[in-house]
Amino acid sequence: MSDRTVVARDLVKTYENGRTRALDGVSLEIFSGEFVAICGPSGSGKSTLLNLIGALDRPDSGELWVAGEDLTRSHGDFAGFRARKVGFIFQLHNLIPSLTALENVLIPTLELNRRDAHARARELLERVGLADKAHRRPPELSGGERQRVAVARALVNNPELILADEPTGSLDSKTEQAVLELLRGLQSERGVTLILVTHDPRVAQSADRVIELVDGLVTAPVAF
Repeated sequence: MSDRTVVARDLVKTYENGRTRALDGVSLEIFSGEFVAICGPSGSGKSTLLNLIGALDRPDSGELWVAGEDLTRSHGDFAGFRARKVGFIFQLHNLIPSLTALENVLIPTLELNRRDAHARARELLERVGLADKAHRRPPELSGGERQRVAVARALVNNPELILADEPTGSLDSKTEQAVLELLRGLQSERGVTLILVTHDPRVAQSADRVIELVDGLVTAPVAF
């Protein structure tokens, strides 16, 4: 599985004591270094699938291997897995308002006093065009700038995999395009695997491949 970042077989996930079937037997493979968009209507299971891949939740049944680790084991260091191998980007960026942009980027390192962590965080802020705003807090930044801070934070630990859940959903079209170009460039430059959840076909077009979910199942590949 060394060439595949994600391998899922017959994933099932239910809620409300089994009454709601969010995923109904999903099988898919995502290759290392690939940029994949997962799309589908609201309630199709997109975010549920992303949460399973990121080890934020666990399936009821099926197999799931991510970055060489079996995420369906009954016991595992899932927090450590996330810290080592996964970077997360959310629609509303999830920045801490009382911290500066630099401090927000440093959060995943848990080593605020280490010189190398600071150097890497500053380098990433420069890469996303915010070197001059490292000491500003989120309320002092625009929506696009806050999302770029979130991109830098997702990359600070050199993850193998970046998971982005509607990362442009709250942005205007111009800023949306800028963030997508930034993600695409960083993904290509660093060779990480990028999985982006979206309901917007325009966003999905920027990916190498699109996987569509409908009613918790993978449908045929999407053609634009």
